[in-house]
Amino acid sequence: MIETTSTAVRQGETRWVAIKDLRLDRDNPRIPEGHRRDSQEDLAVLLEMGFDAFQIAQSLADSGYFQAEPLLAVPGEEAGTLVVVEGNRRLTALLGLAVPSIRAAFAEPAPWEALGAKAGLHVDTLVPVVVHASRDETHGQVARAHIVGKRAWSPYMQARYIDARVKEGRSLAEVAELIGVSKSKAADLFRDYAVVQQAQTIGIETSEVEKAFSLLTLAMGNTKLRDHLGAPLGSRMDVNEAPVPADKVDHLAELLSWTFGNESSEPVITDSRQISQLGNVVASDVGLQALRSGADLETAKEKVQQTGMDPRDRLQRRLGAAKSSLSAATADIADFASDQEVRAMVADLETLVESLRTALDELAATPG
Repeated sequence: MIETTSTAVRQGETRWVAIKDLRLDRDNPRIPEGHRRDSQEDLAVLLEMGFDAFQIAQSLADSGYFQAEPLLAVPGEEAGTLVVVEGNRRLTALLGLAVPSIRAAFAEPAPWEALGAKAGLHVDTLVPVVVHASRDETHGQVARAHIVGKRAWSPYMQARYIDARVKEGRSLAEVAELIGVSKSKAADLFRDYAVVQQAQTIGIETSEVEKAFSLLTLAMGNTKLRDHLGAPLGSRMDVNEAPVPADKVDHLAELLSWTFGNESSEPVITDSRQISQLGNVVASDVGLQALRSGADLETAKEKVQQTGMDPRDRLQRRLGAAKSSLSAATADIADFASDQEVRAMVADLETLVESLRTALDELAATPG
């Protein structure tokens, strides 16, 4: 049962819709690729298990449904149904409270039974939904809620969302504007997701990468590791090409094994703070050979340090040289303000500085 009101909210039409007419979104970034064809019941079980729908159900049972926070939906394939594109955790909670067969399939049905009795919901209960004519109308709002808003998706889900929009035909600049982030961030996330997809195509198991995707973004932000793969800056990424050249795919396999481990070996790093150390080792022929021979990170670092300058001293010298060069460049920049090659180089420098800041922020925020 779908009741329509004339109130326009969020550029969509506000309706009161029966729970039985709402469908979970198979294209939601929280749904793994392998589960896109699952039944509604199985999708509810998946979302309840992995995304804490029970906490939302507790709030609904205690306080009722908040009309100020309606679901966002688009017409479904079945006549009279709506697919919820924003609010799938809330819909999972509603289904668990209103449908006995669904909550019975949850991992721990007993607490859900108690909440279901308390909430008193049923499949004909009406809830507020803002209905849009198409998904395109919802992209900006959904993305801003989950990429720059308080209900952020994981970095992997954000990257999947950006990838989906690019595959619809949008440019990275258009996607960045749509979701309210810098072009460099959108481009980097797109590139990093493309790295995962490329790994999958050559038979690499990527489940651990998907779970700790932020570690991959940190690795791809490291110039030395990115150079080891031959991958571009996000701003230089060709959306129609694989990020890692064909002659470097073996490097991709070994980098993922060092970072995330594989079936036969543990990762050589134990936390994200060691990404820069891994980069220093990989950039050294001696260190790279040590890793390839099965040495752990500490052993490889020792071999590098025995053959040359301390990495910290080298870093300070390189940063100092970069600072001096940029300071000197300011004397000439005004004469070439319209030069497209100069502007492109400045954009690359901005991306590199943002990558350095991101790395420092993420490392500083890492516990321990």
